[in-house]
Amino acid sequence: MSCNVDIILLHVQVLPYFTRRPTAHYVMEGHEALFHCTASGNPSPLITWHKDGKIVGRGEVLKFLIFKNNSGKYWCSADNGLSVPINTSADLNVQCKYELLIAFNVLRLI
Repeated sequence: MSCNVDIILLHVQVLPYFTRRPTAHYVMEGHEALFHCTASGNPSPLITWHKDGKIVGRGEVLKFLIFKNNSGKYWCSADNGLSVPINTSADLNVQCKYELLIAFNVLRLI
């Protein structure tokens, strides 16, 4: 007796969806900013970070040293090629360091 076995592999494609979105940050100048963004789907989506229309990073974590010109909106884009990329964003507010210099004039009376 012979048996014929047919194997069927089914690959289900799933549009990307966010599993973790970045959150707003208030960071002191000179410290580090850390944004997280994760997405799922099939095929697995690729994460790209944008600010002011430019790519500033790739991957689930965006980490960098803060300067005052880094304030703004950071976009996380997830793309797996099935549709248009999905996007979410978070604001970065940089708190600037200020130094207060006080000069004292000392007057001596003789």
